Amino acid sequence: MAIAINLEYKPYVALYRRLSDALRKAILEGRLKLGEPLPSVRELAESLKLSRATVLKAYKDLNSQGLVTSYSGSGTFVAETLPGDLGELLPEFIGRPASGRAFFDEAPLSARGHVIVAAGKKLGEEHVHVPALEYGGTPIELSPMREWKTLMLKHCDLSREEQVAEMIEPTGIAPLRQAIASYVQRRRSISCTPENVVIFGAKQLRLELIGRLLLNAGDWVAYEDPGYPENRHTLESLGAVIVPIEVDEEGMSVAALRRLQQPPKLIYVSPSHQDPLGYVMSMERRRELLEYAAATGAFIVEDDFDNEFRYGKPVLPSLKALDQHDCVIYMASFWKVLYQSLRLSYVVFPRCLETIATLGKGYLERHLPLLDQLALIDFINDGHLEKHIKRTQRVLAVRRQCLILAITRYLRNLVEPLTEGGGTHVLLTFKPGFSEATIEQIAGQNRLNLMSTRPYYLGEATGAQYIVPFATVNIETIDDVVRLFSENLLASPRALAETAEAGLQDFAPDADVNVIRPTEQPFTPALLGTHTGGVHAG
Repeated sequence: MAIAINLEYKPYVALYRRLSDALRKAILEGRLKLGEPLPSVRELAESLKLSRATVLKAYKDLNSQGLVTSYSGSGTFVAETLPGDLGELLPEFIGRPASGRAFFDEAPLSARGHVIVAAGKKLGEEHVHVPALEYGGTPIELSPMREWKTLMLKHCDLSREEQVAEMIEPTGIAPLRQAIASYVQRRRSISCTPENVVIFGAKQLRLELIGRLLLNAGDWVAYEDPGYPENRHTLESLGAVIVPIEVDEEGMSVAALRRLQQPPKLIYVSPSHQDPLGYVMSMERRRELLEYAAATGAFIVEDDFDNEFRYGKPVLPSLKALDQHDCVIYMASFWKVLYQSLRLSYVVFPRCLETIATLGKGYLERHLPLLDQLALIDFINDGHLEKHIKRTQRVLAVRRQCLILAITRYLRNLVEPLTEGGGTHVLLTFKPGFSEATIEQIAGQNRLNLMSTRPYYLGEATGAQYIVPFATVNIETIDDVVRLFSENLLASPRALAETAEAGLQDFAPDADVNVIRPTEQPFTPALLGTHTGGVHAG
């Protein structure tokens, strides 16, 4: 192993002692961990251009101090425990800067640096993709790993000389942009050319580029409230002023946009599946929004989040497909539908931004993973992607149905009616009488995955509102999980006191609601599009 050693010059101090002092410092600072092997005498002597005798003498000096232990035939190791007071002092030394002060706290950041740090802190506090809650994309067992592995192996042999140049193609290689242009035309009715399509290696870079090209510090961005927090923080880090715009059953309120004192520079919406409420923007509201953007000169950023999965409802054309004013910037990604480690995403830019987006992308991100791009070309063109979406939707529909039926039976009197939507989660809003602390504690005890929507709100959050993912639901056990959650929630001392104080009655689950076992009845759109005992199952 190699380790960086700084032999400080000390007059009248033997060379071996300077080496042992440097190693002792590395141990106390945590750069050499307890029990970790030290470089061999020969290796360290060669790297430092010292004699073996000097290194050996330094190791013997450390051994006499109890800092290292030597084993015949195995080498020299840092001691498992340090002698005397050193063992107690070690945690204080680890991570401490040499000057004794935290440099970052006093770093002379620029004004934008302070904005980025503030946005980063908020992102860390409000991060919504929590692996423990299994909230994210398609479950691993539904991912098309076999087909993807075959395609990756097919393209592993980079034998063509021109492929080297393809590694430096900032907007993505041309065949992939062509494949995506054809795909969005089939699936989302978007008429575009490969020149409008720009590929990104990280989804947050999409808004980073859009913001850098279009926003000055202080520009207004109209943002759905509630809305996806990570994209909001990205725009905040660019100095934008985020203006929350309320969302109703038809999507972002255009009436609220018209009431603004000044028009925004950007309007961020997720019309296909509002995150987190699940609403789908109506056709009338889409036309109103496009007319408002055209009249004010604003660009619309359409995040086509979770557009792939719809249950018993027609798929509406995207805003981009309806755009007659060249004002919609369309964003989408593949991680949600394929698998979470595939970070490729894309933007379809308006014609007026095509050239500057290409130039800006070359500055912001030049290198994209070539193998992922080559595999994705075949995955789209050979029909694997749309077959995978169709197959996955059938499985998710059953899991969603199973969760909704359990909620209908055991929680129908405790929660507001479910909203009709697609995607991979349902939204539970508990009626007054239960604190969030009680709900979350009981859910954790009964292994019911839910996540508060509070990070999504910029204004006042709706209390006791939770995202419940169903992509990983076990259809054999979810009924029992929800039943136990309901029983324990109602029986908890805090819940009893809260419901009594609120004057709530008749909170017992309805025993006469029939549970349809999804393994016994095939999925039909009509089944999920009906009103089932007080909870919308659409």
